[in-house]
Amino acid sequence: MKRQFIENLRSGDDVDDVFYIADKETRKTREGKNFLIFQLRDRTGILKAIMFEPTSSSNLPKGIFACVRGRLSEYNGRLNLKIDGIRQMKEAEVDYTDFLPKTTRDVEGCYHKLRETANRLRAPLSALLTAFYNNSTFERQFKLAPAGVRAHHAYLGGLCVHTYDMLTAAEALCELNSDLDKDLLLTGVLLHDIGKIREYEYTRTIDNTDEGKLLGHIVIGTRMIEREIERIPRFHEKLAWKLLHMVISHHGFMEYGSPRRPLFLEAEILHQLDNLDAKRAMYDEVAARSNAGERWSEYHPYLEHDTYLDRDV
Repeated sequence: MKRQFIENLRSGDDVDDVFYIADKETRKTREGKNFLIFQLRDRTGILKAIMFEPTSSSNLPKGIFACVRGRLSEYNGRLNLKIDGIRQMKEAEVDYTDFLPKTTRDVEGCYHKLRETANRLRAPLSALLTAFYNNSTFERQFKLAPAGVRAHHAYLGGLCVHTYDMLTAAEALCELNSDLDKDLLLTGVLLHDIGKIREYEYTRTIDNTDEGKLLGHIVIGTRMIEREIERIPRFHEKLAWKLLHMVISHHGFMEYGSPRRPLFLEAEILHQLDNLDAKRAMYDEVAARSNAGERWSEYHPYLEHDTYLDRDV
């Protein structure tokens, strides 16, 4: 079990623990001798490390886990680790959640609510939903997956939390508008992002898979849903069209990845709820990364502006 996390390290500390090698570079001293610079990472931060006398055991590629031993010092206000020893770790010895950011929310509780909802909606929607939410492999992947690489909910458990918050908002909205097809809207919420369990890789790092880069989660999710619909007897064709339309249109615009704009009310609400929760998460992230007392944040590339932080009114 990992004991030393980067955010807690201080100058003068002796380090002996497992880190992810995010990058590695060979350089030369003025005397022409090789030395190595590593970028080490865990879920709490990034640390620069230097090994002045490389050995055979230090001939490691980037993208692997290694047990690193050395001492920390401070240079120009930043921590640097002087490595005395390094060895590669076996994948079976590593807990991936130590190396990727993860939500502090109760993912188990969130998933329980999602599964409970999936089981109580009308047929045949419940049969479609439970094919996913009652499947143990899907559950494990869905509870781990992020909802994005950088834009929003880009951490382990992000997909589950994002879906839960959208479901909560959708249920509240249905209380205000009895004309909505509540079960259809909730089914759209529960299924709209399921393709992200395959769009993203979330073991060593959070990134796009090859399938994710080539197809994207909307296409992946649509194919997953169509495959399950074909297994359900007498699943009405028009209901399938409407549900699939909600999934493919939930980004709202072609330039954001949707081949169709929302063309009926429940589809439009799904799109707006998705966008609203994503934006809310971005603002939360901006606030969390800003220092106390700051009036303005740094520019956020997805919000496309810097944010006014002063809440004292």
